[in-house]
Amino acid sequence: MNRFFADFLDEGIAVLNKSDYQHCKNVLRLKEDSEIFAVFEGKEYIAKITAYEDGLVKCKIIKETAYHREADVKINLFQCIPKGSKMEVIIQKNVEIGVFSITPVISDRTIVKISERKKELSKVERWRKISEEAAKQSMRNLIPKIKSIISFKEMLQNLYNSKGMIIVPYEEEKSLSLKNIDIKQSEINLIIGPEGGFEPYEIEELKKINAHVVSLGPRILRTETAAMVASAVLMYKTNNL
Repeated sequence: MNRFFADFLDEGIAVLNKSDYQHCKNVLRLKEDSEIFAVFEGKEYIAKITAYEDGLVKCKIIKETAYHREADVKINLFQCIPKGSKMEVIIQKNVEIGVFSITPVISDRTIVKISERKKELSKVERWRKISEEAAKQSMRNLIPKIKSIISFKEMLQNLYNSKGMIIVPYEEEKSLSLKNIDIKQSEINLIIGPEGGFEPYEIEELKKINAHVVSLGPRILRTETAAMVASAVLMYKTNNL
């Protein structure tokens, strides 16, 4: 059954996101009375399409499902932007794994440097669409938020004010493994470095705000692989796989 996120729900009537009108009507060719999953504010419902009106898809709620799809731990991924289309893959796969939010970061060794605001907004909008599609495909009850691009310094400020645990996989760490970290908080800030890794001074800055710098094993992983491996391990360690 097809899955959609609703913009509005009241008195048993749901209105799907405006962006879904063409896909729902002209691509999937769902007729009136077709049943779908409609998701609103983290809750999943079985609904029936009642009308296509003024560019909107209106649905009648049949019942709320009881299936629990979201993780009990919130993983906020701070990902240094890789070159090419790798960020798209990172977003898609980590949304499937179950991360809560993704923040693109520009660190010292980040190859991609975005200086034009218009270009930045275009990239972020593209990434948000990928997050929504991945959330639908993987049966999520929320669309992980793709936040605006920030600098390494801005990330430090955000993390300093966060109550979540900070975990930083780092290829030079030899003694502390992610598998040996005791996860106590319900929120985790996962920091993944760029191609070429973090500069030593950046790791020291992260340690100053009580980050746990860990190893992902004896092999060196690409940045896009590291994000997926670390997210999956954290989901496993918190009984969310």
